[in-house]
Amino acid sequence: MENKLKESYQHSVDKYAVEVAALKRKNNAFITSELLLFGAMATCLVCYFALDGDTHLWLCAAFLSLVAYLLVRNFDDKNKERIEHKTALMQVCQDEVKAMEGDFSSYEKGEAYLNPHHAYAFDLDVFGKDSLYNRICHTITAGGSDALAANLSRETPLSIDEIESRRELQQDLAESAHQWRLEFFTLGELNRMAQSQGLSSSSSHGKINSAAVVEAMAKVSQMSLPAWFGSGLALVVGWLLMMGICASVVLAILGKVSVDFPLWWVMVQYMVVFAVCKSSLDKIDSNGGKLRHQLMAYSQVLRLISQRTFSSKLGKEMQEKLAEALPSFSELEKILSGYDRRGTFLGLFFTDSFLLSDFFLVRRFLKWKNNYMAQMEEWVEIVSELDAMVSMADFRYNHPEATDAQMIDERLVVFEAKNLYHPFLGAKAVKNDFCIDDSNYYIVTGANMAGKSTFLRSLGVNYILAMAGMPVFADTLRISRFRLFSSMRTSDDLTHGISYFNAELLRLEQLVQFCKGDAQKHKANFASQGKLACKGDSLRTLIILDEILKGTNSVDKLNGSRLFLESIAHLPVSGVIATHDLELSKMENGSEQGRRFHNYCFEIDLGLDVTYTYKIQRGVAKNQNATFLLKKLIEQNLHIDKVE
Repeated sequence: MENKLKESYQHSVDKYAVEVAALKRKNNAFITSELLLFGAMATCLVCYFALDGDTHLWLCAAFLSLVAYLLVRNFDDKNKERIEHKTALMQVCQDEVKAMEGDFSSYEKGEAYLNPHHAYAFDLDVFGKDSLYNRICHTITAGGSDALAANLSRETPLSIDEIESRRELQQDLAESAHQWRLEFFTLGELNRMAQSQGLSSSSSHGKINSAAVVEAMAKVSQMSLPAWFGSGLALVVGWLLMMGICASVVLAILGKVSVDFPLWWVMVQYMVVFAVCKSSLDKIDSNGGKLRHQLMAYSQVLRLISQRTFSSKLGKEMQEKLAEALPSFSELEKILSGYDRRGTFLGLFFTDSFLLSDFFLVRRFLKWKNNYMAQMEEWVEIVSELDAMVSMADFRYNHPEATDAQMIDERLVVFEAKNLYHPFLGAKAVKNDFCIDDSNYYIVTGANMAGKSTFLRSLGVNYILAMAGMPVFADTLRISRFRLFSSMRTSDDLTHGISYFNAELLRLEQLVQFCKGDAQKHKANFASQGKLACKGDSLRTLIILDEILKGTNSVDKLNGSRLFLESIAHLPVSGVIATHDLELSKMENGSEQGRRFHNYCFEIDLGLDVTYTYKIQRGVAKNQNATFLLKKLIEQNLHIDKVE
């Protein structure tokens, strides 16, 4: 299936490459035609002025050449837009092909979201190079990137209804919107192309700058423009002035008044309009003008969203809430374009004098501000969330082998997986069955490289996907809502004088506080209601640990690990703990809560070489590979030394 998808994307790349080449040939023809028509127009004008006799035909020919030139120029501009669009589409498909081949360099890595203190994101490679985020993120707005990061790193999951509504929207966008998604991503690629050409203000990873737009709109909302611009009286006065100056010109032509009268009126009216409006227009331009391209990009995104027929409830709700957003952004775009047309003095002089253009521009902006300003931030947030959903939908489309988790409305920890595996491994993955019961602990032993850490990350990553409404990598997964905390990648911090062991203690302290907070919620709920409150009030916790207390000696490590697990077992917590310490497995039968501790292992076969099965099974690992591999390494190197 993956090969078919790759072939499909490659076919699209080839198709768009052919179309771009054809459009470029047209472009060359247009340029040639423009040069010929311009030359013809110039020749006709020379003949008109140089020849005697009846030269009106030359003048007509020059006029027709000019019209033809303008038409061809218009066709040329539209052809260039099509070239840019097809080139962007081709690049989007090329990036998809690269991703199918394991190269995600074209996509955002999410390094800005790296946080070693997060409950699980740092340990589970949610952000960073070759991370889960890096594989999913096709977002075209900076706000979409933030929304995607939030969906992948919620420490408290959404309600089941919210998760399922997001899943439904992702399915909607994945199943019947393939070309629409490509067009959506193309808008982002076009924005990146514009930024590379210096046509747009810079944003992280070439995204449409949501934060800058929201910030600019916040400044706009605080702008103080004279209220009289929007009054009915000002409108009446404006129309009277325009009609008056036109009447004065007519009267001067008819000889009823002196020519000086309309001339002085024009001069005075221009200076008054310019002086009254300049301050307000400068404020408008300083807050919104620099983001003109970003606002135009938002208009294009909203236009594309409006063209989509959503079948999902959440999609329809988002589209309905954005119904007024497109005319709002389009109107603001026109207002800012109107400011651009003020560039030439001569044009501004006539438009301000006769049409009061600056006055009506400020009035138009004031009307826009009063009608739409309050909703701008909400619209940007909705677009950001939908942007994240489109990336998730594309991930779903590109992984048809994944399946949807079955969400269980249960207030206990439920995790029942059949043939679960890590999505990064793809076809190479070895699948495992595993079940986690509430308030139970699973001690996983095994040799180095036997698959313990990968298995733990498989549990965590599929939990993240399920809570985000995304498909999981298992034949089946029954899962309830719970909170997740992991400790797998502790490191020292020499800058702040924190040793490895101290870092471990700090992480375990964070874990205890995390679990303790949930325990206090449970206690409060029982005290107030005699039962657990609604789903959003309190959740149980699953902890995933890869070795406890690695920074101390074996005896101290064993005693400390046992003490920690026995203590945490009194809280509403379940856990999966990987360890090399086989003695820790004795907790299954050797503690007060022994029935809640279960031993699992990844066994290896030792023969002439090490054979890894990567299959989890009940029991305690019997074979270790460190001594075996080290002995083999020493023998090989000693042999080499002797030969030399």
